[in-house]
Amino acid sequence: MRITEVEKSKFTNWSMPDEATMQADFKEYKKKEDSKWKGRARSMGFRFPIFDTFEDFKQALMTSPVITLDRAHDRNIENRSHTSSIEQLKALVSGYYQPRNVDRIVQGYESNAKMPHPIVLKGSKGEWIMAGNTRLDTAFIMDVEPKVIVVDVSDS
Repeated sequence: MRITEVEKSKFTNWSMPDEATMQADFKEYKKKEDSKWKGRARSMGFRFPIFDTFEDFKQALMTSPVITLDRAHDRNIENRSHTSSIEQLKALVSGYYQPRNVDRIVQGYESNAKMPHPIVLKGSKGEWIMAGNTRLDTAFIMDVEPKVIVVDVSDS
């Protein structure tokens, strides 16, 4: 399948994650809270626990700024894969515990389908991608201007 660039002005359907998406992201956070997020919190200067309850998480998303993410800023976000082709991205996500459907994301950008904002956590020592790495890689590959939620969870 040949991937075409999407004109930046043509994709305009970034949206707040819906309730089910927020629940899934929070569930994944809780599952890895002690095994992964505790160490990430220390290294990135996040408070810990980062989110006590689902309501805390939801409130943080709903009240945090949404920014347009450029490539320079993106390079400073930890745990981003920065793949350079759809094929490379598909190879990466095929090894995930829950593989992502890259073709569905591509089709979404091409058809201007509703797309949840990726989530970036900001601490006193840097930023970390929490959700939406595959959406971000696909956006940059297809020349779509990504808009992300930046949640400040600084420890100070």
